[in-house]
Amino acid sequence: MYNFLVKNKKNILYLLIFISLASFIDTIRKGLINGCDFQWQPAVLFWEGINHYEKFINNNKSDFLCQGGEYAHLLQVILYPFTLLKWEFARGFWLLTNIVFAISIPLIICKKYNLSSYKTIILLLIFLTCYPTRMTLNYGQQSLFVLFFLILPFIYKTKLSFLLSGFASVKYSTGYIIFLNYLVKRQFKNFLLATVPYFLGWIIYFSYTNSDLIVNFFEPLKWILIKNYTRDADIYSLIQIYLINEHQEILKYLAIIFVFVLNIFLLIRINRLSNNFLKMSLILICPLVFFPHSNYDYVLLFPLACYSLLNFNVLINKINFFFVIYFFYFSRLIKHLLNIDYIYQPILLIFIIVLLLINSQQRLKEN
Repeated sequence: MYNFLVKNKKNILYLLIFISLASFIDTIRKGLINGCDFQWQPAVLFWEGINHYEKFINNNKSDFLCQGGEYAHLLQVILYPFTLLKWEFARGFWLLTNIVFAISIPLIICKKYNLSSYKTIILLLIFLTCYPTRMTLNYGQQSLFVLFFLILPFIYKTKLSFLLSGFASVKYSTGYIIFLNYLVKRQFKNFLLATVPYFLGWIIYFSYTNSDLIVNFFEPLKWILIKNYTRDADIYSLIQIYLINEHQEILKYLAIIFVFVLNIFLLIRINRLSNNFLKMSLILICPLVFFPHSNYDYVLLFPLACYSLLNFNVLINKINFFFVIYFFYFSRLIKHLLNIDYIYQPILLIFIIVLLLINSQQRLKEN
């Protein structure tokens, strides 16, 4: 079988390209008629001078589709060009933006770490056709946007990349990791640079909507807590489900602090590694362990797939790679067949934690 695969490598690649293009075209078709998670309407409200956080908190609901606006102030600010368009055109242009991110992320990572052309094409096809990416494109989500800015400071160690990494802050549940990592590494200058986009977004938001600056600073978090966003595949959500009543707001804040402390200890362990590629891959998995996320956020597993394929001769990397492939293509199917999320999701969480701990062991530098 191995000899067959080697001898027919090009033919297999052509077949995969054909299948992937068909799948990708279908994803684009769905994205053009869906895009419900694209935060167009909260941005429209903001540019009309309306504080959408205050409005949604007072009404205890959002106004349009599933666009709840549970994101940082910055997102509403930078979406200004899309607010000039009607909804149908805006979601189409956001789909195009997401496609640019979906293509750029694999190419940037593979070029930086010198993966061969063959492996680069394979990884690109995997990323374009995996369920988290397709779901992001279909729903108009922001997970590719966040991942793009999360990888920048690992790929390009420049002041500009540290500054731009702050754009990942638009999504609290995943973007926080870059800021926490700067603090753990005591890179306080990089931390301050990364906070510039966030604070600029906040200043523009409260100024444009004539909101109280202090109240407005905490409104995104207040709105998130009111919506009680939880899943069943992360530590914070499990604490919420089994230990905290939904009305115990103070305990929710304490739970957040507790989870951050656990995350800090894991980041300290990861940052002892000498391989920058591996460190990036493991750091980006942390949000999947500690805070609520949906299936589209599992795009954060992709750098680990790239690292593992590059170092495929090591057993743990074989396990890493096939686990990511399983999650990208088969997890959703198995999840629906079993229909026991309350068991299946925690098992996956435990497996990811074990992988993180094993991979974060001190090892000789690879490749």
